[in-house]
Amino acid sequence: MKSMKKIVAAVLALALCLCMMAGCSSSTDISAQLDAIQDQADALQDTLDAYIAEAEAAQEAAAEETAEEAAEAEEAAAVTVEALEPDEDGYVTIVDMAGREVTFKANPTIWNSSPTAEGWLCAIVPEQIIGWAAEFTEEALAYYPDSVSGLETVGGNYGTSTANEENILVVSPDVIINTYDCSEEGLESTIASADEMAEEYGIPVVCLSRDIADSAECAANIGLWFGNAQRGYEASVYIQSLLDLVTEAAEAAAAADDVPTFYYAEQATGLFTEAVGSMHAAVFEFCGLTNCVGDDISMTSMGGLEEVTLEQVVQWDPDYIFVWLVPAYQEITTSDAWSGITAVQNGDVYSIPLLPQNWFDRSPNSLRVLGCLYCAAICYADYVSYDLTEVVSDYFSFMYGVELTDAQLEAIYCA
Repeated sequence: MKSMKKIVAAVLALALCLCMMAGCSSSTDISAQLDAIQDQADALQDTLDAYIAEAEAAQEAAAEETAEEAAEAEEAAAVTVEALEPDEDGYVTIVDMAGREVTFKANPTIWNSSPTAEGWLCAIVPEQIIGWAAEFTEEALAYYPDSVSGLETVGGNYGTSTANEENILVVSPDVIINTYDCSEEGLESTIASADEMAEEYGIPVVCLSRDIADSAECAANIGLWFGNAQRGYEASVYIQSLLDLVTEAAEAAAAADDVPTFYYAEQATGLFTEAVGSMHAAVFEFCGLTNCVGDDISMTSMGGLEEVTLEQVVQWDPDYIFVWLVPAYQEITTSDAWSGITAVQNGDVYSIPLLPQNWFDRSPNSLRVLGCLYCAAICYADYVSYDLTEVVSDYFSFMYGVELTDAQLEAIYCA
């Protein structure tokens, strides 16, 4: 459009020149000048015609592309996923994400032995959950479907907690699901742990991968394995689209050599953190951020929580600090001892959302997808293509059928 305006302006300028020359030149000169102007006008008209033709072609191409994208979206939405066919006794056999063959009753009741996959279960097969591994507050349950609000806490095996075997046998789930390290390095230990649990309870155990990059596959598998394949597929496509947004932002920041450092402040003092490679820092690593601790500390156990000194944090001088306990947030943001750190000076200390579960860690659950979106929106503000609040609202609507109120959204981000 700007080019067209320039062309029109040029034509008008030529016309003005014509009028001026007509008043001060002989008829022979005017005739020659008129011919020259006409030639230039014809050339300008040709340029204008070419520009219009190019613009129309671009519009047609854009319309075709939009129609093609709409057709692809419609085609994806129309995909029908076939359910597993139970055998004559009503059982299905699946291969879990650790490569184990597991047989259990079709459309089973399910116990998640740690609070890791409960978010997936609530989104895909909520009516089949028999109880929580960890207790939820009423405030937290308001973010999940109404159908799970009445479930009791039966306990679980995670961290320092051990499930009460009697409670599990009372609720008697048809299958147990848990999240494990399904990488090549952790596979042997994972298989041994799952087999041991299955033998202890006499109930089939299914392994899910704890890798954030496998989140979409986890959602699809839960739907396929437990009797709602279509919903699992739809959730998996949605989850992958969200993770792709994070990856795009991370790659753009990396290409611009604009990847910041972070410090993960844990416990009430903020002086516990995670070494590079810790599963408890998986959100940060998925986002491609640089852990400020570098090689200065190493993992001493799978539980993480490596103790450091304030002097070390000052020396590392992270660009961003993420905290999940209120006392630590208050200490870091108000204490003179922390005030010289870049993140504190710039107001880049953030409280990790905890509703309905921790979005980053403790336990490493399905809401880490939201954690990645949250982390990227903060650390890659110049590169993200989404509005975080809109995405979060859409997530709870799509996954759980919950339309969040302004108060609930505010509570998510409240330090």
